[in-house]
Amino acid sequence: MMLNVNNTIMKFIQNLSIFALVSLFTTAAMAQGEYDAMKFSQTDLHGSARFMSMSGAFGALGGDATAISYNPAGIGVYRSSEFTFSPTFSRTRSESELGLSQTSGSQLNLLLDGIAYVGSFRTGSNSSLTNFNFGISYNKLKDFNRTLRIHGQNRTNSLLDKVAGSLGDVQPSMLGDLPYLAYETYLINHLPGIGYESILGPGERLDNDMYFEEDGGIGVWDITLGGNWDHYLYVGGSIGIQNIHYELMSSYWESPVSNSFEYDLRNAIVTDGTGVNAKIGVIIRPFAGFRFGFAMHSPTYYYLTDAFASSLYSDLYGGSFVPVSSEGAHDAAFSENYADYQLSTPGKLLYSVAYMFGKRGLLSLDWEVIDYNSTQLRSESGFPYDETNDEIAAHTRAISNLRLGGEFRISETVSLRAGGAWYQSPYRDSQAAANTEIVTVGTTPHYSMGQELYYMTGGVGYRTGSFFLDAALVHQTAKEQFFNYYDGSNDHNDAKYANVKTNKLNVVLSTGFRF
Repeated sequence: MMLNVNNTIMKFIQNLSIFALVSLFTTAAMAQGEYDAMKFSQTDLHGSARFMSMSGAFGALGGDATAISYNPAGIGVYRSSEFTFSPTFSRTRSESELGLSQTSGSQLNLLLDGIAYVGSFRTGSNSSLTNFNFGISYNKLKDFNRTLRIHGQNRTNSLLDKVAGSLGDVQPSMLGDLPYLAYETYLINHLPGIGYESILGPGERLDNDMYFEEDGGIGVWDITLGGNWDHYLYVGGSIGIQNIHYELMSSYWESPVSNSFEYDLRNAIVTDGTGVNAKIGVIIRPFAGFRFGFAMHSPTYYYLTDAFASSLYSDLYGGSFVPVSSEGAHDAAFSENYADYQLSTPGKLLYSVAYMFGKRGLLSLDWEVIDYNSTQLRSESGFPYDETNDEIAAHTRAISNLRLGGEFRISETVSLRAGGAWYQSPYRDSQAAANTEIVTVGTTPHYSMGQELYYMTGGVGYRTGSFFLDAALVHQTAKEQFFNYYDGSNDHNDAKYANVKTNKLNVVLSTGFRF
């Protein structure tokens, strides 16, 4: 260990321009990869309070501001015009477990889950087209807000081992991204003719800490047209304009148990962009009580921009030498670089059935099918990233999401609602168990593999005349396997990933008027 540290100190003495070099350098590689593509391809359950209280099982029902975003034929169910507004109070709590270490973090947020206007126009008694309806609506599709901390103690593997072991004998002048920062801050050394080694001594154990903060979300503006044919067939179509805003701030820290050095890798990413898709749907009432629905969503075609930067700060201690600190790299953390690219997320098919118990209540079931194999990343000019797209196809699968909900009217004005939903993981079951590497880009080494999502929901609604007020309580449970970095070692004593559980509790209020 002493020899390694002394080598790094001597390298510092021979390279007095180190601070200027690192201060001017920020990573210029593309910031998008498989992890990012999957993160922007998946959605959560958000919407109006009535929709949420029944876990979104509205594909065969319609008549709801959020439901028409899932099956645009639902706009044909409206017989009057409507305006509705849905704020949400959200509490997110994340818990992580890495080996014997457990940590947690929480956030409180006020969100806008939806706002909508629907205009309903009667066509006249002699027409089989009973109503022709138009709507414009905004619905939130995903909420990224959360804070996560993962702490590891007395671990045998380091991110530096991963970095040094992947380089071969490439010359230092050819290094880029994280290897460049690690070399310039003396965390890895070049051995000519051999390769690279980290400054960790043989068998040296370390502590690590990952702090991870995400903000932003995905939302969609839908412009919808639909009609009602003799209260038997409802059809609709829409154009959706989706927007993404995502922010990430992460800090990954390591230090040997001996406290002989420490370093802190920081990454900042902001993603903004817009996408477009189309949806068509039908609802049919073949006989009293039953309704069947079908909807098809095209892929969403995004044009996205990443603003990203990174820095690496290190303190090295050796004998009587004073600490060597590359504060310049830290100062460069917010010198932004940019990458423009295209992303197409999967389309989906929605099959629905509902049964109405007269005016007393209803039961509804939605089955949603999404094939994540079809997710595609392309360059700004549309050139496909074949290697990354092949990895996505190899690691993901087609999945089913199920939503079940019911409503019971306890009086002319008050209804009780409840539901549950199950969303499958897009990753193949063998991915984490096989310790399959998800290649990251730039200097962001972490990634995660989401597992199944579960929802338990309930709510109450009050309607009188033209006014309505709905409330919903929504509990979401999400599990994931979070990798601080890919550990390809054969050491089975260290956990390869942290088990992360995120519980989200949303209180949704919707109010509106029909006219």
